[in-house]
Amino acid sequence: MVFYNRLLGCYVLIDLKIGKLTHQDLGQMQMYVNYFDRYVRTKKEYPTIGIILCRENHEAIVEITLPKGANIHAKEYRLYLPSKEELKRKLLD
Repeated sequence: MVFYNRLLGCYVLIDLKIGKLTHQDLGQMQMYVNYFDRYVRTKKEYPTIGIILCRENHEAIVEITLPKGANIHAKEYRLYLPSKEELKRKLLD
């Protein structure tokens, strides 16, 4: 999905993955971000942001695959809302 954030002044690309995050997913998003930055974004706009929502995230894959300073982020999603107790635990940690 492609969005434009007016407040940030940049394109935001979102990819939803059903399974575990792979280095191929990151490479694909890097290609999309590079394309938008090179051929779609104007000089007045900020760099494109890539977001991958996945069932299982693996931080080591993200760290090793992407160059430092890459504007790509991977995060796990949930199919249900956490319980009140679980939210409290997360806030206190």
